[in-house]
Amino acid sequence: MNLEFLPAFVNRLEGFVEVIAEDKPSAARKFHKEVITACKEIQNFPYKHRKSIYFDDENIRDLVHKGFVIIYKIDGDTIRIFAFINRNKFSE
Repeated sequence: MNLEFLPAFVNRLEGFVEVIAEDKPSAARKFHKEVITACKEIQNFPYKHRKSIYFDDENIRDLVHKGFVIIYKIDGDTIRIFAFINRNKFSE
């Protein structure tokens, strides 16, 4: 399966990493690496994570990682990662 990181995901992740880096650059690098690694593991079992609670679509999934939700869509042979949200601060 191919993995595609959409701009909305990349921008939100990078923004959060920048905030962490202001106080702890090494923690920011570690967090970024962990998130990307978790995303890459989706390729092995794309339906492993729960159906999204934000979308009514069996192919849209939520990967919960350290208080954040990584939302992705399984689209044929491509996994599109499109959102990175703080699950404690999400508002509809």
